[in-house]
Amino acid sequence: MAELLIQIKKYRKRLACYVKSWFATVNERPIVVLGNQKSGTSAIAHLLADFGGLSKIIDIPPLWSPVVLKIMRGEIDFASIVKRRRFYFSTDLIKEPSMTFITDRVIARFPNARYIFIIRDPRDNIRSILNRINVPGHLPGLDGKAFKIKSSQRIMLDPSTWGGNKTENYVEALAHKWNKAVDNYVFYRERMILAKYEEFLADKYGFIASLAKQLGISERVDIKDKLDVQYQPLGDRNVLWKDFFGIENLMRLERICSARMKEFGYSESSK
Repeated sequence: MAELLIQIKKYRKRLACYVKSWFATVNERPIVVLGNQKSGTSAIAHLLADFGGLSKIIDIPPLWSPVVLKIMRGEIDFASIVKRRRFYFSTDLIKEPSMTFITDRVIARFPNARYIFIIRDPRDNIRSILNRINVPGHLPGLDGKAFKIKSSQRIMLDPSTWGGNKTENYVEALAHKWNKAVDNYVFYRERMILAKYEEFLADKYGFIASLAKQLGISERVDIKDKLDVQYQPLGDRNVLWKDFFGIENLMRLERICSARMKEFGYSESSK
């Protein structure tokens, strides 16, 4: 019954957003927050919008898998989704991790937007993703394992979707996905402000204030009582990487991500 009520609530919310789109006007100069899933995009987007008194959209379900994959393959036009779902693109700040993987289409449609890219250490990022879907990190593979993984999540765990090969496992798939997200930032880095999640954790208020200053946003709301609000389920931050992934999967992850990790100051633990 509880699951049914959750689904009804989600359906009603999406229906309301669909109806609102009939009357909404697309904001052609929004702040767009990008970054891989579970890299801190929700917390930073919420706090930044609240700090500046900005209207916000946090997550755009019409872009979730498999839609975003069809946009990546050129089967669906991103601009047409914006036109049909105007409400989701009408606010001052828009945050949707799926748009990270179609950055070229997003920038083409919103050339006057201001972009923020959130990056997080891939080991913490991938551990948090696996925590979210209740999958351990040390297994050699998921074939035959009785995990309740949604079809959209299984697509995320497919290495071939993100530039890997079918012989690689689910941790390697997520490592390729992290690479793809960061690669899109690197290609468009002149258009984006880089924000490291680790720096946010070290000084949340100072981080948000500094980010707002870079964007020319003045403080309109005191957010100090919101700094420790948990916007997403908390992962196993206190579990060591080698204990969560096991040595083999940890080395596989670091091998795939090593070049970008080095570029952004994340040292390899396996060495």
